[in-house]
This record gives sequence, structure tokens and C-alpha cells, in this order.
Amino acid sequence: MAVLSPLPEPPASMRQRTTVEELYRLYEGRDPADTQRMELIEGEIVFMMPPGPLHAGFTDEADDVIRRKVGGAYRVRCQHPIRINRHNEPQPDIAVVKLRKDAYALSHPDPDDVLLIIEVSDTSLEFDLNAKRRTYAKAEIAEYWVLDVNSRELHVFLNPWEGDYTQHSTHKGDDEVVCTTISGLKVSVRELMPAI
Repeated sequence: MAVLSPLPEPPASMRQRTTVEELYRLYEGRDPADTQRMELIEGEIVFMMPPGPLHAGFTDEADDVIRRKVGGAYRVRCQHPIRINRHNEPQPDIAVVKLRKDAYALSHPDPDDVLLIIEVSDTSLEFDLNAKRRTYAKAEIAEYWVLDVNSRELHVFLNPWEGDYTQHSTHKGDDEVVCTTISGLKVSVRELMPAI
């Protein structure tokens, strides 16, 4: 009897990618007690771990600081979706978006609405610095920050071009970062972190 070897995995370009509509159907079919969050990155469903105390504390602190600094000039969204396209709907930890009369009740922000995205990373650093970076760059999100809670560093990505950012800098401690997309927003790295 001949033994068949398994078929090779198809190249990524030939794989069936999930759409945002399919993701929402999946949500609707789940048990209401299942609260695990999911995001869609390049057509792949990413199951998000519940935030531990470290991630939650850093996210809350950064969210409070950004809200205070931008005031009422912009809307700050914490862990809510951004609709990039039919294969990408990430849920960044913090997104600063333009004001809109409906307060985004009729649709999630799209890339034209987004001024700054901040991801807070403890266990997801490699994913945030690579897959998410490229996703945001392809969407031409002008400025993307990754707050690394383990090394206490802030990665700043600027100038998206041809699917990636052309500038990347890393900041620590009292280094002051000036946001290029939000007039008057400057913050030291230390300000974004809880005093631990």
C-alpha cells in the first residue's frame, strides 16, 4: 500500500484570507460568555490574550497621558478597532483619531481618520514591531509608536513608504518625543509609564 505524503502548504498568496465580514460572523456565532478578543491582520485572525496587570497598567497610564495632552482636539480610542480594509481590522491599544460628529458610532475609523497609533507590548513585541508595523505602514498610518514595557523603551516609526516606515528611532527615560502628526503633542517616555 502506497503512503501518500501530505500536500505542501500553499504559498501565502494562494491561501484563503479571512475578511472583516467573516470575522464579525464568527463573533456573532460565539457563546456570549466567550469574551476573548480577536483582530484581523493580513487576513489572519489573531486571538488576543487577556491583558495582564503589567500590560493593563501601562496601557491605562499611556492612555491617560495622551488624553490629557490632546484635550478635546482629537478623540482617543483605547483598544477599539481600526478598519483598514477588508482583510485588516486591528485593535490598537491607543489610537488618536480626528473628531467626527457621530463619535465613530456609525463606522470604525479608517486610515484617513488616524493620526497616531500606539501599541503597548509585553508578550507581543515581535508581532507589534514586525507584522503590525507593516500593516500600519501599508495603510499609510503616518506615525506608529510601540511602547515596550519590558525594556521601558518607546519605538517610533515615521514616514510610511512602499509598505514600510522609512524612519525608526528608539527612546528611553526622559527622552522627549514630539509627535509629527498632532500639533503640540510631546511627551517623555517616562510619562507614558506607571511609576514602578
